[in-house]
Amino acid sequence: MNNRPEQPWSLKMVAPLEPGIVCIDIDRMLQFYTEVVGLKFATDAEASPEMSAEFGTGPHGFRIIRLQTPYGERIKLIQPKQTVLQQNPVPEWVFERQGITYITFVIAQVQEVALRLKKFGVEVMSKDPVEIRKGITAIFAKDPEGNFLEFVEYADLASYRPDLFKWRQFF
Repeated sequence: MNNRPEQPWSLKMVAPLEPGIVCIDIDRMLQFYTEVVGLKFATDAEASPEMSAEFGTGPHGFRIIRLQTPYGERIKLIQPKQTVLQQNPVPEWVFERQGITYITFVIAQVQEVALRLKKFGVEVMSKDPVEIRKGITAIFAKDPEGNFLEFVEYADLASYRPDLFKWRQFF
């Protein structure tokens, strides 16, 4: 029995979620996310100091690169201008960091992704992908600046996310 009250309001999203990663070395991160993870370059833009200050993101302006997944989500890489960023402490364990801790990529062929990560010398959190529950296999890794990434494969994606399949007639 579901005892949750009816939700009175919801965002009217018009595009997939777009997480942003503030970078120390945007070019290194761009290379990682395009060459290792396989995201596609979408845009590269700069913001003026005036707009950046008015927007509340910083007083010096910034550069923003948008990368797109094959499914349509975008990841934004942002590097402030004239701001010296310090590397956040990177915990040993994924769940030792408060706040937005990792980005999940729901994928096919997690074993293949794990081999690719290892081939490029990416730090992974387990020797091999781990079967979390029956039919769910995942591996965590770190990008060059210590952000955690989860790559997860569902044997039955339609059971996990039936909302993705309700409009598809031929599955």
